[in-house]
Amino acid sequence: MKYQVTHTFPVPLDKLLHAREERYKHLDQFPDLKNVTLLEETKEGNTIRQKRKVSLEGSMPAVLSAALTDLSLLEESTFDITTNTHEFKISPPGKDNVFVIKGKSKYEANGSESKRSYDVDVVSSLLFVSPIVEKAIEEIHKHSLEKDRKSIAKFLGVES
Repeated sequence: MKYQVTHTFPVPLDKLLHAREERYKHLDQFPDLKNVTLLEETKEGNTIRQKRKVSLEGSMPAVLSAALTDLSLLEESTFDITTNTHEFKISPPGKDNVFVIKGKSKYEANGSESKRSYDVDVVSSLLFVSPIVEKAIEEIHKHSLEKDRKSIAKFLGVES
């Protein structure tokens, strides 16, 4: 299941990119991000690689309860600072057959504002229920992206 999401911010691109990274250093100010733990971060040339653990505690769809014992996801991502492109893969640890979210986001100037655009693909290999799983994961991921948008906007001081 493929979908796209675009967020616009009323700030120049350099401010958006700064907020993208810095807010994770101030998690005490962003309760919506408390379910995210940075496990690893490396910088090699123009690439930032990160691994994050995302807790699903309290937001696990019923259709996945039987398939997952660990209520978390592992996100592996790379961010290219020359192209402002973020590629990511999110899945339950060791359970790629349940579902995988793969995507790419691009941060761009948009006149005096800036935007980030996501192209995302959710795939489940669970027999008989994969369309239900994919739809449920799409909704959860879109909600997560909206929470992320709000945290950036709050960090930028353009939204409370």
